[in-house]
Amino acid sequence: MSITKSLIKSLKMMGNRLPLYLLAIVMMTALNALFEVAGSVFMKIVFDCAGKGSVTESKTAMIITIVAGVATIVLASVFMCIYNNEAKRMTLKLKILVFEKSMRFPMTYYEKHHSGEILSKLLYDTDMASNIFSARLRRVMAPIISVTVFAIAMMIINPFMTIVLIVFNVLLFLINTLLSKPMKAVGKRLSEKNMLMTNVLSNMIAGAAISKIYDTNHTGVLKYEKINDEYTAAQRVRMRLGALLETLNGGFDLLCALMFIVIGIIFVGQGLSTIGEVAAIYTLYTSLSWKFLQLGKNFPELVNRIAYAERIFDFLALPEENKEPVSDSGIQQNKLKSETESGFEQETANENAVEYRNIVFGYQDKEKLFNNASYEFPANKLIALTGPSGCGKTTLAKLLLGFYTMESGDVFLYGKSVKELGLSKARSLIAYVPQEPYMYNVSIMDNIRYARAGASEQEVIEAAKLANAHEFISKLENGYDTILVNRGNSLSGGERQRIAIARAILKDAPIILMDEATSALDNESEKMVADAINGLKSKKTVIMIAHRQTTIRMADVVKAIT
Repeated sequence: MSITKSLIKSLKMMGNRLPLYLLAIVMMTALNALFEVAGSVFMKIVFDCAGKGSVTESKTAMIITIVAGVATIVLASVFMCIYNNEAKRMTLKLKILVFEKSMRFPMTYYEKHHSGEILSKLLYDTDMASNIFSARLRRVMAPIISVTVFAIAMMIINPFMTIVLIVFNVLLFLINTLLSKPMKAVGKRLSEKNMLMTNVLSNMIAGAAISKIYDTNHTGVLKYEKINDEYTAAQRVRMRLGALLETLNGGFDLLCALMFIVIGIIFVGQGLSTIGEVAAIYTLYTSLSWKFLQLGKNFPELVNRIAYAERIFDFLALPEENKEPVSDSGIQQNKLKSETESGFEQETANENAVEYRNIVFGYQDKEKLFNNASYEFPANKLIALTGPSGCGKTTLAKLLLGFYTMESGDVFLYGKSVKELGLSKARSLIAYVPQEPYMYNVSIMDNIRYARAGASEQEVIEAAKLANAHEFISKLENGYDTILVNRGNSLSGGERQRIAIARAILKDAPIILMDEATSALDNESEKMVADAINGLKSKKTVIMIAHRQTTIRMADVVKAIT
């Protein structure tokens, strides 16, 4: 994608706020430039008065110039506030877009990509890309607007001198823009290295205990240092390019000043300009020359930020998980919509809660796990799903949750196709308890309430009681307000599992899916969890992936996967 197209695409993200944002940049810059014009006009008046030896005739002009200068500064401040608000709003919008996108991928994306990659996009790339709105675009537009204002004023004062000076500065700008391509390339390298550093650091922190035991040679640290060195090398290249720009700008600035003196002497000597005009133009030309040099410096920096925006666009364009119902008929779609809006009508207890029909699925480059396989799970029963390791028990659960896409076949919930229901509706009917339940870095109350955000404290406590979790939670120093850090490692495996079951109960879904909920527990914890599960089987359809015989013996129905 070209730089221009990427910039236009970035600006379009502002929607109907774009005109106000651009107007704020134009007005604040033009008004600041007009303040400098007022200063140069005031200087011209002073020099002309000095030549005449009297200020009487110019008093009114001086007062008007001063008032105009003050007015421009006040108005410029107003538009500066508008600009800052719009830029910050866009920065927030970009972060929200990336965050929301990161939550909408199919499960296969999270299995193939490191969490550090998403964090790098959210924390680093968005900061760099949003800099387009908060600084870089303005810094490129401002010199153009200011130069236009200065040029018009200078043309009014003395057109011949102005044309010569502007042509010279255009040549200097074109030389500076030659650095834009390498600046863009180094920006991409910095983003990639930052992502790799985030990945390594995330692994080291998440697996700190394993690293302490196995990584005695500190290979993780060495790997991080190696990538950090590569990042530093790319940063050095960027700094060298920036230093080169500064050097060129400093040299050109000196050259422009010397050239102005020569041109000024020639024009005054030839009678083409007065000393007052030269003084006024010099004041404006100093600003004009500096703005031109800033344009030459800031344009490559803008291109650098656009490189990050392109990475964000690529990320936002990745395919998402389709949660909408699939229907061949508009009438059928409307019928289904009315059903789901009024609440899913659960069939009688004798109906199947879950049914797999002729499903075909296999992992990439591996033998198919299921080839036209069909399974039925009756409603309001405790069902144990058994079989040897690798037979597909967990895969079957993930197909039910819509984490993977089947080659063919379908899954039915209470006689309704998941394809027609849509993933959002289908998942609302299922509560999931994984083998290693995830605990968020919030209170136990909020961890359980994650299943239903609007649940009252009493409802949370009732769910915890049903899960045999209330007693141990109450004994904690802060009870339900206890903050769980490091994924709840301060709790035992059985305690975390019971909190996860309480979360599933609170969701109040008709189906509870448990992936080996007792496999890693000691006997006492297993009994606690088993009692919690037994209390549910008359009210819910509970599907348990199980290995332990004690768990299997609890079941009303045993389904073997071979």
